[in-house]
Amino acid sequence: MLQLDWFYQTPLDFEHKNYLLLQYLKSVDDSFSEHHLSPYLLWTEKLVSELKLFMTNSKKLENSLQQKMISFDLVKMQIIKKEVEKPQEVQIIFEVVEYSTPLLESKVKLGYKLLNKYPQILF
Repeated sequence: MLQLDWFYQTPLDFEHKNYLLLQYLKSVDDSFSEHHLSPYLLWTEKLVSELKLFMTNSKKLENSLQQKMISFDLVKMQIIKKEVEKPQEVQIIFEVVEYSTPLLESKVKLGYKLLNKYPQILF
C-alpha cells in the first residue's frame, strides 16, 4: 500500500515515484481481478483526496506569497506579476501529483463500477 504522503517522501525523483505508483496500481488491478475491492478501493479514494487537498492547499499558498509586480497592463487593467519560482524538488512533487491523480481516479471509478455490478465482491 502506498502511504498517504508517498508523493513527497524522499527520494524526490519522478521515475522512482512513477515506479511506486505503477507497482501500487498493479496491486489494485490484481486485487480487483480477484474480486476483492477491500481495502484498495477506499484506500485509493483516500489517496486521491490527499493529492487533491495537497494541490488545493499548495495553490492557496502560492497565491498568498508575495509576488513582484513587473508591469501594469492598461488595456486589461491588470497588474502583471512575476511568478514565484519553485525549487526543483517542489516541481517534481507537482509533476508526480499531476501525473498520478488521474491514474488513481480511474482505479476508483473502476472499483465503484465493479461494486455496482457485483455488490458481493466488496470483501
